[in-house]
Formats: sequence, structure tokens, C-alpha cells
Amino acid sequence: MSTSKSFAGVKHIFCPTDLTAKSQKTLMYAMQMAKVLGAKLTAFHSTIDSWLYQTNGSSIEGVRGIQKEIKEEIIEYLGPESTEIDFDLIVERAPNPAAEIVKLARELKADLIVMKARRGILSALHFGSIVERVISNTGCPVMLMPSRFLAERDPAHKELAFQRVLFDYDFSQATDELFHLANSLTRDYAAELHVLSVLEPPAAKEVKLAMLTHGHSSLERAVRNRLCSAIKSEGSSPLTVPTTVEWGAHAEKVLNYAQTHNIDLVCTALPLPSYYFEKVYRIYLGQLLTSTTCPVLVKQCI
Repeated sequence: MSTSKSFAGVKHIFCPTDLTAKSQKTLMYAMQMAKVLGAKLTAFHSTIDSWLYQTNGSSIEGVRGIQKEIKEEIIEYLGPESTEIDFDLIVERAPNPAAEIVKLARELKADLIVMKARRGILSALHFGSIVERVISNTGCPVMLMPSRFLAERDPAHKELAFQRVLFDYDFSQATDELFHLANSLTRDYAAELHVLSVLEPPAAKEVKLAMLTHGHSSLERAVRNRLCSAIKSEGSSPLTVPTTVEWGAHAEKVLNYAQTHNIDLVCTALPLPSYYFEKVYRIYLGQLLTSTTCPVLVKQCI
């Protein structure tokens, strides 16, 4: 487990957009984050309209026309404040938008990718979707704006504000790396950090109740000690960070906790797809994106 106490924070945000209404909402939220964090923001759009990727939500043709459309929308939304943000826009013909997003994110050394997540067959539940490919290959944390979240909110009337951040801690390397970012966002937004660790119950029915209870207690103590060490490594006191250990179905426990405590941001790491493909894309992350009412920050082990 990492013991680093310093994290430079988010200095560069990368936001792909297909110019649809929800994608443009995502871009506006990325603008809000860039302003709060003092980060540079780079937006990207592919002009190629593909039935597979569904990447072009605009009827405007030509790179200059699309650039003008995006910049006018930003100016209309932010007004004079639009000049306060270090903003760049990349518009190009990309036959494979997912690969281009990964390539540009690496070249730009982006600290965070912000993008929408569709529901249905082309969502993050679907292997081969843009979201799945970006998460699997970029190595960069990705903040996903669920369809339900975008449908219920308008960035023009309510700014993105993280007051309570939930971190789903599973002790993997990706979790430790993501924990640095989550703590940085928590500090920048003056938010309250919650840490949750979900443990799967033993499957063996022949285990005696007394042994099971004793095993639960010992494991919970060990997990809590590890959580306290992780919190201390970020320069925080375990006494000020609500820490919970629960047994049960992973997605269900995370969603229940988020709803009960009015969480604004859920942070979670994903194992390699080859380990447990169904859990990664069709069950765990899929349930989060379908049911949560807040953004989800993810990072996958690569």
C-alpha cells in the first residue's frame, strides 16, 4: 500500500464530447471542475459519424463550424468568466474515437478524463464501447457522468459541487492510486470523505456460526486497521473520516451507502477484466451507472 502524503492534484482535465445534449452537459461540468481546481481543460470531438460509436451529435459540418459551436456554447454558459479558464479544443476526423481519446489523454498527460456514460447496449456495460475501451486502456482515472444524473440536472442552473465523497476501498494498486485523487478532490471541494470496504461473505455453508462470527470480527479489525493506515498516509485523521466495513453484494452495498448518506461522488477501482469479466462490466460498474444519482470516478488496474 502506498504511503505517499503528497499529490499534485488535477492539473489537466480531458473531456471528449459527441455534441449531444448530455455530452455537452458533461463538458460544462468539466468546465466547472476546471475552474474550481485551477486546471487546464481540453475538449475533444471526432467529426466522423459512425453507427458503432455514435460520435457526432451535431448537424454542423466542418471543423471550423464545430469549433465555433462549442466555443459559443461555452461563452454563452460562462459569460465573461470563460476567459478565466485555460481551455483548448481538438476537433479532428478520428475513425476510432476510443483509441484517439486514449492516445490524446496520454500525450496531454491528463490527470482526469470526464465523459458521459450511456445506458443500454452502448453503455459501459457493453464490452467494446468507448467508455469500456477508455477505462481499460488509458490508465488515467475517468469520471463518468451517468445518464440519469445528466437527465435530472442542468449545469446552467446548478453547479457541480462535491460535499460528500464515497471511496470504495479494496486495497488494490489502482485503489491506492485513486485514493490520492479522491483525497485531493475532497480537499479542493472542502468535502467530507467517507471510506467503505465491502467484503464478500464466506460461501461454505458448513462453517459453524461461532467460527464464522469470529472470522468476521478478525477480518473486519484487520480491514479497519488497513483503512486507518491509508487515511493517515494522506495526512488525515481516521477520527474525522467515517469508515465502514460491510459484508454483502458489492454494488448493492455501495449504492445503499451512497443513497443513505447523500453521496455526491462515488470513487471505485476495477480489477482486470480477465479476472472476473462479468463483475467488472455487466454487474458492478453497470449497476452503479444505472442506479446512482451522482458521478462515478473509476480507475482500472492495467
